[in-house]
Amino acid sequence: MSRRVFKNSDLDLSLRSEGYLILDLLTTEDTNHLSRFFAEFSYCHRNDFSTTVLTQEFAVRKKVHQTLSAVLSRRLLSVLDNYKIILASYAVKLPQAPDSRVGLHQDFTFIDERSGIGLSIWCPLVEVNQNNGWLGVLRGSQAFNSNLREASSLPYPDLIDTIEEKYLTYLPMRPGQVLFMDNRVFHSSSPNRSAQPRLVAAGLAVPAESQLLCCHYDAVGHEGHLEVYEVPDDFYLRHMVGSRPHEGRRVADAPRIVSPLTEEMIVARQAELGTKLYSINQEA
Repeated sequence: MSRRVFKNSDLDLSLRSEGYLILDLLTTEDTNHLSRFFAEFSYCHRNDFSTTVLTQEFAVRKKVHQTLSAVLSRRLLSVLDNYKIILASYAVKLPQAPDSRVGLHQDFTFIDERSGIGLSIWCPLVEVNQNNGWLGVLRGSQAFNSNLREASSLPYPDLIDTIEEKYLTYLPMRPGQVLFMDNRVFHSSSPNRSAQPRLVAAGLAVPAESQLLCCHYDAVGHEGHLEVYEVPDDFYLRHMVGSRPHEGRRVADAPRIVSPLTEEMIVARQAELGTKLYSINQEA
């Protein structure tokens, strides 16, 4: 088993079982501050869906990261067992944006997941629901594909429609709530059909001792293999996702493996989890 994620053993057990956990951690002052700060960078978010970490303006990435990570570190790290915030960014869906839907995927590999769990952090600054782009997660799916992953859609194209139609759990959330999600969990989000932007402060937290990784897939002539790089902690503030890293150290050429998965395995996993043992809204 990988090392502890949460200091509280019940929270740690819930995250390991479900793959995600929601806690009330940010204050109204925090969410108002982060919402006001976003106004300075709204010009970077002109697509139906966009994230600051994908902008080519690296100075903007850095400034946003510094402000958001200061708030997230202050409020979140006290419940985690010796973690650090590597990346913080806004994730925005414009109003009445039919193309803002994000398809089912896993986040890519950021650390060696044999020894620790990387966490996606998702903090809505507005109420999120079925009308404006809430998240849908496949409970327990962190157990299905723990192999090294590059940035890509879910590597089970024949199962995507089935999972989205039958097995996702959708997460309504309020401002101030924080979603902690294992990077391996299958998730997607619906389009924003509302008249207001859907604004989220998002981030990445990893064990403090972990070496940050970047996995690159070159489809031309290298089918079946990933280039694995060890990179510095601030690497993703200046890296264009999908491109070959221009810094760090290439440490491996690893097989590009996708674990077998069937609908029967998904059904069995949901039955194993059963009814939730822990409230997703409990406080630490």
